[in-house]
Amino acid sequence: MLSTGDQDLRGTLTRMIAERGHAPTTDELASRQGWTLAATEAGLQRLHDAHALLLHPASIRPWVVHPFALSPSSCWVATSGLGYWASCLYCAFGIAAALGCDATIATRIGGEQEAVTYRIRGGAAEETTDIFHLSTPVASWWDNVIHACASFQPFHDEAGAKVWCARHSLPEGAVLSIPALWAFARDWYGGYLHEPWRKRTAEEAMALFARHGLTAAFWRI
Repeated sequence: MLSTGDQDLRGTLTRMIAERGHAPTTDELASRQGWTLAATEAGLQRLHDAHALLLHPASIRPWVVHPFALSPSSCWVATSGLGYWASCLYCAFGIAAALGCDATIATRIGGEQEAVTYRIRGGAAEETTDIFHLSTPVASWWDNVIHACASFQPFHDEAGAKVWCARHSLPEGAVLSIPALWAFARDWYGGYLHEPWRKRTAEEAMALFARHGLTAAFWRI
């Protein structure tokens, strides 16, 4: 189980990424947290082991600190101040929710050729009939979280998602409207920068899913 200190370290790291648009060095994180470098590195490793963030292989360098991606990825989130990478549209919406600001998200339909833009304005997702398809079920997300996020893509309709799944030999999963995706992301990530960061238990996550009607087998942890 993660200590309160480890979870506070995660919160500090998340806020520093939000402030800068990129991850701090471990030395900078240690200084902000008031920890030694060795204690900070050990804390980051525990957070990685607990699936609270993802480190680069054989490294203590953060790779993904949800909702932020720290290397080039499928979505670019532009705000009035900074820009951020996100591993999928759900995380991109999560960045806007965490920051509490308007944002313009650039990505591609099905991760393929067609560019598409989604906007958050005044606390709401601009109207669109596009949908968001999640191929990898929740219980498998952390088996390979990079692949899981990559398998979450926007489409113009469910028919397009089905064709895409068949073409790439990926399973059909769950479908959310763009407004539903925004509501879910806002609920999950909205307090990430303003409240003490705490890793949700499986029961807490399932309760949040249920608030959004996400109760099918796909969403079971």
